[in-house]
Amino acid sequence: MSNNFPPVLTFNVKKQWFDKIKSGEKTHEYREVKDFWTIRLINTFFNCHTKKDKRHSMEYFLRALYRGVIYEPLEFITICFMNGMVDEKTKPRLYAILKSVRIVDGKDTDLKINKPVYDIEFQLIKNNKPLKVKSKRGEIDNAG
Repeated sequence: MSNNFPPVLTFNVKKQWFDKIKSGEKTHEYREVKDFWTIRLINTFFNCHTKKDKRHSMEYFLRALYRGVIYEPLEFITICFMNGMVDEKTKPRLYAILKSVRIVDGKDTDLKINKPVYDIEFQLIKNNKPLKVKSKRGEIDNAG
């Protein structure tokens, strides 16, 4: 955790979903279970650095999720939702705290696919600023 900031997961979302997140109507993000998202989640949860660590963690992570385990982070993990393909510096952003990750059937989600998907539950940060962690005990402050 460099600069004393918690890990950040970033999602680019279409305006329709961005607006639903902003209004509080949408509190779950869904992504198809693929290596790309699995590795991002593992890096966020477990801070893996080597290929061996990632491979072992990936197998363990997926096996547990398919058995119904719901991962809840021990430390704060920030989610950044960005809207649009405009200039990176001017993209609208929303910040949230990751609450849990599990695998669900994609038919019952926004994706409407017949495949397993990650169900990423989150809670918006009220003042829409990324969190800065003061200590490992979870005392937080908003970064300015």
